[in-house]
Amino acid sequence: MPLSERQNNSIDISAIDNLCAAFGETLASAPDVQKYNDAVTEVFRLRGYSESGKLRADVADSKTFKDSQKIEEILTRSYQDHSESRAHLSKYIQEDIPFALNLFETLSRSSVHVLVGCFSDKNATTELLNELQVRIHYGEDVHATYLLSVVLQLLNKFKYDFKDVRFLVKELILRINEDEVKSMMLIIFAELQSNFQEDFDKAVVDFMNSLIVEAEIGVGNDPLSIIVKTLSELYPSLTALCSEIFLSNGLSKLLKKRVFEEQDLQFTKELLLLLSAACIDETMRVYTTENYLQLLETSLNLKDIQIYSALVLVKTWSFTKLTNVNITRLSEIFISALSRCSITKIEDANEPTVGSEEITKVEMSVEALAYLSLKPSVKNMIRTNDGFIRILLSMIKGQKMTHFLYGLLVIIANLTTLPEETNGGSQSVNDLKNYADLKGPNAENAAKDKETKEDITLFGEKYVLNTELISFLKSKIQSLSLNCKQQVVRVIYNITRSKKFIPQCIAQGGTTIILEYLVSKQDVGEAIRILGCRALSRMLIFTNPALIFKKYSALNAIPYLFELLPRLTPVDDNPLHNNEQIKLTDNYEALLALTNLASSETSDGEEVCKHIVSTEGYWSTIENLMLDENVPLQRSTLELISNMMSHPLTIAAKFFNLENPQSLRNFNILVKLLQLSDIESQRAVAAIFANIATTIPLIAKELLAQKELIENAVEVFADQLDDIELRQRLLMLFYGLFEMIPDDTSNEKYPLLQENQKLKDALNMSLERNDLGPEFSAAIPSILSKIK
Repeated sequence: MPLSERQNNSIDISAIDNLCAAFGETLASAPDVQKYNDAVTEVFRLRGYSESGKLRADVADSKTFKDSQKIEEILTRSYQDHSESRAHLSKYIQEDIPFALNLFETLSRSSVHVLVGCFSDKNATTELLNELQVRIHYGEDVHATYLLSVVLQLLNKFKYDFKDVRFLVKELILRINEDEVKSMMLIIFAELQSNFQEDFDKAVVDFMNSLIVEAEIGVGNDPLSIIVKTLSELYPSLTALCSEIFLSNGLSKLLKKRVFEEQDLQFTKELLLLLSAACIDETMRVYTTENYLQLLETSLNLKDIQIYSALVLVKTWSFTKLTNVNITRLSEIFISALSRCSITKIEDANEPTVGSEEITKVEMSVEALAYLSLKPSVKNMIRTNDGFIRILLSMIKGQKMTHFLYGLLVIIANLTTLPEETNGGSQSVNDLKNYADLKGPNAENAAKDKETKEDITLFGEKYVLNTELISFLKSKIQSLSLNCKQQVVRVIYNITRSKKFIPQCIAQGGTTIILEYLVSKQDVGEAIRILGCRALSRMLIFTNPALIFKKYSALNAIPYLFELLPRLTPVDDNPLHNNEQIKLTDNYEALLALTNLASSETSDGEEVCKHIVSTEGYWSTIENLMLDENVPLQRSTLELISNMMSHPLTIAAKFFNLENPQSLRNFNILVKLLQLSDIESQRAVAAIFANIATTIPLIAKELLAQKELIENAVEVFADQLDDIELRQRLLMLFYGLFEMIPDDTSNEKYPLLQENQKLKDALNMSLERNDLGPEFSAAIPSILSKIK
């Protein structure tokens, strides 16, 4: 019998069905507000059909309420579509907050903002906070994640006094053993510390001290374990506070007593996990080495907890103080642990059949090897272990490997890094690398563990390119975290260090990955961004731009190449300005990449030139680099301008509009640069003048009157006849100029050229040498015919 036909206990849900049907229709505007109000009224009338705060079974199982998305849509649309329906919904929620929570927590977390949004100010939320406190305290409500999401939304929206939310400290810490609570606690505590740092820190310290007292007198529900687990969770975001608690009087004594006197193996694991988490703090690394070395040494010989101890030894680098323990033994522990794991089982990491401890051990092994693979000896060990590398690649490509992916990518990035490189990783990795280097091997061992470029490039070819790892990562790039994307950038950068690998890297999507990463600008000020720009430069130097820019325009690459070029003043839109890690090589390669883009014969080449010339910041950079003291930089800049002259109309106004002061300045600079001592720079300047003189007659005509240009060009041509390329380009300049001189019947005379004996002699000598090629040699008689 339909629900609406039940006698005595029947309930009419037609308004709910009608509004849902209206949502399904294509309407020019939202349904009438009364329909919303009627539906909301019917939803909340169900509190009369609830049992112990829950919907009656026959109501909950009805067709309408079985589909919670419909109820969520009604409540969300009532909140969003009309101010009147929002007020109506708010009234019902505030009249019966327990029922409202029961209703909303069966919906998705997207509905949290609706529930919280129905409260206008913090005073209106007093009853809601009280209800949340009761539910969190008793722990009987199974929707803990939803309840804590409401708490977080309230903290974000309203400015509470700390006394209003102080209960969260105690209640959440006491539920640290619950995964749902643990994951939300870290976020909520970070918010509390942000809003009430002094009060929050004191509340945490006070409650932890009370737990320490309970542990000392032997009361409570394992308070010592609660302390250890809580600190382990909070260390990443509340480091200083956790270290303060860890170093408090009496705690260390209790921890050691529990481990050594009671020999509690499970607690020892928990403590070792805490020591591992505490290594984020340099003070704690030293403290752990000085106070827990005996524990670490003992644990290393116990199979069940060996890996827990090994990770702490790696992070503190304290194994150097132990006998018979070295970096090789520790690495073998982690490699063996990963090799023993069934990838199939790990793939089911979210399934209850897989033990959490196995997942923890995999995570620890990956983390440890991410650190250890900074060391040459460990890199060499892994590179020669084909089976283990295949396991790493299988894990990277696994469907449910997100909890390990960052560490796995760090390992691959480390293994592909050339010895001379110090490319950027995360700050935590760099910190640990620096710490490791302080306690690194002596010179004898360092020589023994030396890496070779050949081994590294072979690894990159065999395990990155041939396995199409870059192609796989490109297919997943949108779903990766920022940290993971940065490691992908490191891998691509490392691969592009070898010129022969660049085509394959591009074919697998390397350029697209780099461009999409750089455009996000999520890494402003981080060294990893330099690697992305460097990788882009390398790919553009050695590849025809037409083969790269199919999905994107070449213009997309320009900003990131200019990030590698020096500017006289800091520029806000350049994330790398004033970065000391940018080297002359970076400047040079960026210019070469721009030159390759500008010389493209496609329309992209002309668009690149236009974009550089029309963007003030870019062009001022080029103007400054024309006069750079570094010869290769100056040469590369002049070659870039020379290539841009293949699209002369685009750039002519920057040098040859002699009525414009800045253009005249640039022209005069070019004239003087003809006499540079660097022959390649001279060729580039000569090519600029030759190009403009042979392509734009109007400008060529103006150049006939430029005395310094003609004198310098003639002098260089006559004095440097031995350089064929320079001579060819200057010959084209003269040819273009003489073409503008009328025949003998005209009254226009240009004695600077027509009566120049030095030029005439040099042309005759060049003709006698017969080394210019037929195209250039044929121009000489034409020029000589106009010289007296």
